Amino acid sequence: MDSVKNLSREVQVVLGGGLLYLIISFLDWQQISAFGITVGRSEWSGIGVVAGLLAIVLLAWEAARLFGIKVPLGTLTEGLVSVGIALLLALFTIITFATHGTARHWPAWIGLILAIAIAVAAVVRARAEGVQLPEARPTGGMTESAPAPPAEPAPEAPAAPEE
Repeated sequence: MDSVKNLSREVQVVLGGGLLYLIISFLDWQQISAFGITVGRSEWSGIGVVAGLLAIVLLAWEAARLFGIKVPLGTLTEGLVSVGIALLLALFTIITFATHGTARHWPAWIGLILAIAIAVAAVVRARAEGVQLPEARPTGGMTESAPAPPAEPAPEAPAAPEE
């Protein structure tokens, strides 16, 4: 238990949130009750299968990092891989949440909140580890643009020969 307390808050959120997310994914994200009969569907249907698998991959990856297991990543860093998996989990959870909207039940809301919290914690952790993440820049619309570089002076035309 002390080893868990020694982990950073972000690591605790990613690991604990990921485990809780996986448990919540098996509960009914959609549920209908009528005439004493309750029928439900977990996240593990349709596109939700991808989100559930991403939760398992995230937990396995974070466990590997925790135990110091080195995986060859080429030019990628461990923090960048964690952020990528966490952001994909959030993306597919949002898609699942949006597409499984009929008779939405409370586990869907908890899963959505957990996925967002996991993604935020992974981003904060990656920045603390020195991972360079791209910054969002406003485009188009009412934004100010940087001044254009000065134009090169046009070369002088040769003088016309005198007659």
